[in-house]
Amino acid sequence: MELKILITGHFSAGKTSFIKTLTGNAVSTEVNLSEGTEKLEKSTTTVAMDYGKIELSGIKLHLFGTPGQDRFDFMLDILGRDMDGAVILVDSTDRDIPEKTEPFIDFLRKSGKPFIVACNKQDCEGALSPAEIAGLLGIPESITVPLVATDRKTTIGVIEAVISGVSSSRKAA
Repeated sequence: MELKILITGHFSAGKTSFIKTLTGNAVSTEVNLSEGTEKLEKSTTTVAMDYGKIELSGIKLHLFGTPGQDRFDFMLDILGRDMDGAVILVDSTDRDIPEKTEPFIDFLRKSGKPFIVACNKQDCEGALSPAEIAGLLGIPESITVPLVATDRKTTIGVIEAVISGVSSSRKAA
């Protein structure tokens, strides 16, 4: 079995790192940020997509990461075609999570595909808990999961949760 999993979320949420940590073989279209762009804690940005593949429990996963800058919003529609499920990454230290994340939740709800919200950077000072993030976003706590940046074990756990959601939705169909 092969699955297409969309990895999406706001700028600087950790999508590229997520895919690189999980697969170790990611292809990325990162470029240096242009002058005048808010640097946050990074100097590069994805301009087309990230891609990585991995096999877990006999299932081949193709991970497609979307760019985070608003000017590349059109890539969400393109990369989201024929997806089986998705992970929305949020930076748990960002206080604008609702505003930055609602477009991704709306897109995925309309698609009818299973998704989870991975609460990234849980190891950082001031991080909101997954329960707090679920409350801010008005989503069930059951679809929010903690994620520690660059921790392969928890990254695999997030992907396993998506696989479980995909499997459940296929059984219900």
